[in-house]
Amino acid sequence: MMMYPYLKLGPRDGVLLISAFIMLALTLIFKWSVWEFLFAFVAVIIAFIAGRMKPDKKNVLAFLKR
Repeated sequence: MMMYPYLKLGPRDGVLLISAFIMLALTLIFKWSVWEFLFAFVAVIIAFIAGRMKPDKKNVLAFLKR
């Protein structure tokens, strides 16, 4: 039974959440500063967004089909 069916979370969101918990644990264990934690989290979010971007379907060899 889903508690929050309106939240439509997928496996990618789970990976992002797990990485946030890992960075939080590293912050507490190795005594990172808040800035280091924020920079690492922003880098993960940028990588997450870049991974979801779809490439443009360019027809590079269209001139050969004529």
